[in-house]
Amino acid sequence: MGPAVTPSLDGDAAVDHGAPPAHGAGLPRHRGPVRRAGRRIAVAAGALVIAAGAIAATTATPPVVDPTDPSGVSMPTSDGSGWDRVFSEDFADRTSRGGFEAAYADRFSVYHGFADTAGTGRYQASVLSAHDGLLDMRLRTTKGGTPLAGGIVPLVDGQWGGQTSGRYSVRMKSDEVDGYGVAMLLWSDENVWEHGEVDFPEGALGAPAYLNVHCLEDPAEKCVHYETSASLADWHTYTIEWTPSRMSFLIDGEVVGTTTESIPTSRMHLVVQAGSNEGLPPRDAAGSLLIDWMTIDVPAGGAEPQASLPSGGATAPEQGSWTADTPPGDEGPEAG
Repeated sequence: MGPAVTPSLDGDAAVDHGAPPAHGAGLPRHRGPVRRAGRRIAVAAGALVIAAGAIAATTATPPVVDPTDPSGVSMPTSDGSGWDRVFSEDFADRTSRGGFEAAYADRFSVYHGFADTAGTGRYQASVLSAHDGLLDMRLRTTKGGTPLAGGIVPLVDGQWGGQTSGRYSVRMKSDEVDGYGVAMLLWSDENVWEHGEVDFPEGALGAPAYLNVHCLEDPAEKCVHYETSASLADWHTYTIEWTPSRMSFLIDGEVVGTTTESIPTSRMHLVVQAGSNEGLPPRDAAGSLLIDWMTIDVPAGGAEPQASLPSGGATAPEQGSWTADTPPGDEGPEAG
């Protein structure tokens, strides 16, 4: 066997494929596994309305599994009034590992050849394959010691980016892979962090799913930081609803939070990326992020659709940053 091949570090590789490197600042995005009883909440005053108990209600009764759908839930044909479907993919076309980019070139731009957001791994098209109706991002470390990462951008009508609002749904789960994380996010078409960043879900593979909305005026800060009760280790459908006046966030069709602050106004695109956390993952760590299907909707007829609101009781966090199991005033603000 020949020597291990080190992935290219060419910073222009993303541009060559229609997608500038997400998170150009190279800042780590993913947190390590969190093992605690309470949910973490860090929000600006009034920023997030939380729908308490939404995930418990949706996961108490597992869906009936259709053997033709890997995750047990079929891709919806539409997502309600006010939205038009412009992209959908259920990964029915099988590819070998490393063959995904060529086979799906009309539907996805693929990240490769540049550093992941932690700066320790490298995006490589070779981690991607499609099998059994799933997209498989297989994360691992090369024999040369380079952690491999995966990233995809869905193309709307064959074009990359261009949305100023939309409804984005991805059904996914992951193995628990030490040292790796995932983010599904809205990112600036111009690769300008100040244009906004919306991460949902985000977190270490196999750990709790977080919601993070970065502040427009200071994107290094998170105006919304919330730990949901969903686990990335389980199948869930995550939805970002982005309208000019409100963003709502849904898991399995139920609203878990909604905000009217730090809403992007610039052109954005959806990215799903998985890579190393801050520091080097263990050399033997390996596992997959699996995606059953993805959909994108845009406002119908150019009108602003009504964003989803919690169906049950909702509570608004108090002013400042706090944890759900520690009332405000009992401790200082918690870093996001």
